[in-house]
Amino acid sequence: MKITLQKGIRFMSGRVDKGKQVGRTLGFPTANLTISLGFLPTQGVYGVYVYRGFRQYLGVMNIGNRPTFQDGVHQTIEVYLLDFDECIYGETLIIEVLFPIREERKFSSLAKLISQLQKDVDFARAAFHEISTRNVAM
Repeated sequence: MKITLQKGIRFMSGRVDKGKQVGRTLGFPTANLTISLGFLPTQGVYGVYVYRGFRQYLGVMNIGNRPTFQDGVHQTIEVYLLDFDECIYGETLIIEVLFPIREERKFSSLAKLISQLQKDVDFARAAFHEISTRNVAM
C-alpha cells in the first residue's frame, strides 16, 4: 500500500456542533466541526488523527458540500472517529490531517455511499497500520 502523507502545517481545531445526524443513520456517526483555528485542506476525504484532551483517536474526515444529499452548497467538516461511541457535542477537537483518501463525489444511492464509506474506513485502517509499522521501524 502506498500512502502519501500530508506535508507542512496540517492541524486544525474546532468545536463539535450538532449536525443533521445523517451519518448516524448510515452507521457512520460524525463529529461536525466548526473550525476556529488552523489550515483547511481542499475538499475530499482524509485519514486523520483526532486529539481530544490527552487522547489520540483515528478518524476519517470529509470536507465538502455533501453532494449526495443535495442540501445546499455550504461546506461541512465531518469526522468519523474509528471505534468511538461517546457524546462530544460542545467539545473542542484538534485534527491532524495525515493522508488523502479520495475526492468528494456524488453517489447515485445511499447504498453506494455506505459501501464507499466502508471502503474509506478500511483503507484508513490499513494506512494507519502502515504508518504505525513505519514509526516502529524508525
